[in-house]
Amino acid sequence: MVRPIEFEEKKVLGNAMRCFWKQGYAATSMRDLEKATGLSTGSIYNSFGNKDGLFEKSFDFYVDTVIQRRIDVFLGHENPRQGIVDFFADSMNNPEKIRVMGCLLVNTGIEGEHHSGQVHEKMKTAQKKVNRALLATLERGLKSGEITTKTDPVVLARHLGMLLSGLLVRLRSDKSTAWHSDTLKFVSALLD
Repeated sequence: MVRPIEFEEKKVLGNAMRCFWKQGYAATSMRDLEKATGLSTGSIYNSFGNKDGLFEKSFDFYVDTVIQRRIDVFLGHENPRQGIVDFFADSMNNPEKIRVMGCLLVNTGIEGEHHSGQVHEKMKTAQKKVNRALLATLERGLKSGEITTKTDPVVLARHLGMLLSGLLVRLRSDKSTAWHSDTLKFVSALLD
């Protein structure tokens, strides 16, 4: 009888997520995943099917923990305007870490040719989640008067999401921080 594999799934997924996040999907080998998770290749295959399966589960873990936490903390802020600005500010808060790791959602999009249709669907779902949260925050701000833009909130939410993705790409390559405050002023101005 085969002995069941025992491991703490959240810990394994967190470690695999950080490995994929830092190195990228294509550059991450099974040996890297063994080292990161503490599981053998056989255990990874038995538990997740293959590298793709582990990536998909790790990506889901990222969305459920990292992205959802940021949505809850910043876009759930009692002041919607400040919450949106802080959502962007937090993205630039640790430029050294961002330069090394970036955003797993954006990184996955950049590495698109390496991923299955399933991962592309997961990316679209995650982007929609961010856009829906931005939209809900914009609508709360418009209702309370803290946000006064005349731009259609659906269009603005979509554009804020794209601005955030571009900002995260630039953070990976631009060591200067001089543009950070201008970016936050621009985000704030979009809400007027």
